[in-house]
Amino acid sequence: RIECMETLKHCTIEVLEKKQLDVWWELRNSAYAKRYYWGNMLRVYSKRELEKEIEKQLKSKDARKEYHFLVKNKRSEYVGYVGINRHFWAEPSHNAGITVIPRKSQHLRNKALSEAVDWVLDKCFLGLRLHTVCAQPLEFNEPYIRFLEKKGFQRQGVLRRVTQIDGKFYGRVMMDILDREWRKHGPHSR
Repeated sequence: RIECMETLKHCTIEVLEKKQLDVWWELRNSAYAKRYYWGNMLRVYSKRELEKEIEKQLKSKDARKEYHFLVKNKRSEYVGYVGINRHFWAEPSHNAGITVIPRKSQHLRNKALSEAVDWVLDKCFLGLRLHTVCAQPLEFNEPYIRFLEKKGFQRQGVLRRVTQIDGKFYGRVMMDILDREWRKHGPHSR
């Protein structure tokens, strides 16, 4: 079970709820996030659509497929979003994807967002008992790729020309980290 809020050394992590709708709307629709993170999801989402999405998540009583978290720094400013998407088919599997969206480009270098990703990886490997966590940054988003590499993610290859932005196609870098690699690499191992 993941609590609604957790305070760590450099950040506070909140489970996405309706009270943060404005922040979630901004993260889904800002030009920066759409260009560098969401990619082909370029349409503007209405606040009502996002509110319904949040309501659906909060009502889920079965094994959860998605977890959405907003991250605040020590000054109580929202600096980004971290999400977990478990890959379910017939039953819960042992892998998931994560998405990290900084509110601004400089937040990717922020201790708060870095600590939040460490927390999410702990939840994936310790709490959800996963074997693999993957991410799919856009091929031109080198700061995000480097950020993931510092967390121990390995490049597996590139899904070529799968995301269209402004009429051009771009690839996504397939990256992952295995549970045994995480144990060696993570801050918990020190």
